[in-house]
Amino acid sequence: MRKVRTYSTDIDLVQERRAQIVQTAVELIVKRGYNRTNTRELATALGMSTGGLYHWIGSKDDILYLIVNFTSDLTQGLLDNCARCGGGTVTQKLKESIKIYFSGVEEFRNFHNFINHVMLSLSANDRRIVYQNESRIVDYFEGLLDEGVKKGEFREIDCKCIAHNIVAIANAWANRGWYLKRYYTIDKYTSEETDNLLAQLTGVPTASVRSR
Repeated sequence: MRKVRTYSTDIDLVQERRAQIVQTAVELIVKRGYNRTNTRELATALGMSTGGLYHWIGSKDDILYLIVNFTSDLTQGLLDNCARCGGGTVTQKLKESIKIYFSGVEEFRNFHNFINHVMLSLSANDRRIVYQNESRIVDYFEGLLDEGVKKGEFREIDCKCIAHNIVAIANAWANRGWYLKRYYTIDKYTSEETDNLLAQLTGVPTASVRSR
């Protein structure tokens, strides 16, 4: 993890100000794009002078780095919440994990959209972090699916492919929410997609899955 320059020695205040910078930068960049968002506009949105902004960061690229690292924290938080799904069958844990993950995507959808906007502007190292974050989610669901196959709850399936599909379906909510929200709430979307997935995993028609 590289060091981002600051002129403050108050660690807690630095973290607080950078969290504000990250949140505001994501909102601006999603609307305007990275190259069209300058530090003056960001400082104004934060109620700071440009010099005040540079008190907390060293460069515009530092903002990208801070945001990417914040998404790593989000990923870890989601994984921790999923891992705490307790008891019951693998099917129950999978359903609860999907609900947690999809809800997290909804709560932080600006960050998902941000990554899509700036992917080409990221350094090779920052892109690697993004890929690792998504791989960790895929690996988690792949592990659950593999466990379900071994315990006889799911059919013999390509666990990696279906785990990737779960992440892709969640990302579709973030990327195409402008369309999907005409017809679904996040809860209904999650329920529909979970039922479709379980029908695929078990070979039981969707209507029968819902009645369980």
